[in-house]
Amino acid sequence: MARLFELLRRVNGFSCLRDTFELYVQAVGVAALQAVAKQAVNDPKLYVETILHVLNKYRDMVNGSLQGDPGFLEALQKGCRKFINENAVCAEALTPTKSPELLARYTDAILRKSARTPPENELERLLDDIMEIFTYVEDKDVFQTFYGKALAKRLIHGTSASEDLEGTMIGKLKGACGFEFTSKLQRMFGDVSVSKDKAEIFRKGDGKAVSFDFTPLVLATGAWPLQSPTTDFLAPADLHACAALFSTFYEREFAGRRLKWLHQLSKGELRGAGYASSKVGYVFQASLYQMGVLLLFNEHKQLSLADIQASTRLADAVLVNTIKVLMKTKVMTRVDAGEEINKDTTVCANNNFKSKRTRVLINIPVGDDTPATVKTIEEDRLLQIQAAIVRIMKMRKQLQHTQLVTETIAMVQNRFRPKIQSIKRSIDILIEKEYLERVADQKDVYSYIA
Repeated sequence: MARLFELLRRVNGFSCLRDTFELYVQAVGVAALQAVAKQAVNDPKLYVETILHVLNKYRDMVNGSLQGDPGFLEALQKGCRKFINENAVCAEALTPTKSPELLARYTDAILRKSARTPPENELERLLDDIMEIFTYVEDKDVFQTFYGKALAKRLIHGTSASEDLEGTMIGKLKGACGFEFTSKLQRMFGDVSVSKDKAEIFRKGDGKAVSFDFTPLVLATGAWPLQSPTTDFLAPADLHACAALFSTFYEREFAGRRLKWLHQLSKGELRGAGYASSKVGYVFQASLYQMGVLLLFNEHKQLSLADIQASTRLADAVLVNTIKVLMKTKVMTRVDAGEEINKDTTVCANNNFKSKRTRVLINIPVGDDTPATVKTIEEDRLLQIQAAIVRIMKMRKQLQHTQLVTETIAMVQNRFRPKIQSIKRSIDILIEKEYLERVADQKDVYSYIA
């Protein structure tokens, strides 16, 4: 390859070879992902490593045999961009936005604390690899959404491998996409830092009487990608009293602000005793809903789901899911016969529970929030397209349809690839809202309404 490069350079014969190189890189990438499509659609690590194998191989070729030629580097980038954004994994997932989603999930796995977390210098290299793939991703807003949700979970549950690396990653994203892309991510860090300070002040003052560890996080509504609870919930008496104390403290500190408790994101630890399999008992790491259910069995040997619902006020679906997880982890067992779980089902604490670990995680996630996240992304895109159209029309005053579509695509393409159908729909919405109007006697021309 190096000899061919030298020969062609003498006769200026690179043009055809560069186009061939681009198509070849694209074909190799497509074939590599085709071979692992069924596994990679649910395996972010396999997906990213397959891309990196192709990328590294041909980057080394460009930097070595092809002497870092800018034309071949551009051909490599074009080839990579095509196979990263359109491949068999996306087809297998039935969505063109699977690439940024898998990259975000891989980033989460790298930055999340685990027993197999690599050394910090290795993590930094992996983040550089992620950012290299990120530069080729066209739907960057999809990555932003999934990454933001994963970051929120890591910060809330304290599962980040390194706060410094979290800051490094946000810095890399800011450098690649600008301040606006990372502004909410940076606010999340600020909220966690302020929450720690306020929690310490609370513990030394109003919270002195609290007999257990209580770590509140006060999160700004506009910065965090969090949903409101889907159910009412009556927390256990001690927790309810503690939450009320903190609410009073916070509202006194910040007049005019109100707290809304997100019970579905709260968690804690319960110590269970009296098990035949362990003299010291177990510490259960549970969600707040699970804690509310389990603490009822300090006073009752068995309860029906109707009784549990009356005490906790959990909605039917949330209660059933909570009971299913407690039964799956064998912390709770069913008293009556039957497979279907309904309000007449009777359950009790499992005194024969066994585990090799003293600390047992029973807070297992239920369900997949990917469809809801994708829906949110589509809604956000529509709003961004509308905002872009308004900015363009405010400046141009009057514009033909084709030109408006072209300029809208150019304005938002750094974040995502807009669909023509979405742009047309946005134009219709803005006409209904009286931001735009069609110009009389002129085909497909719009005018801005001041």
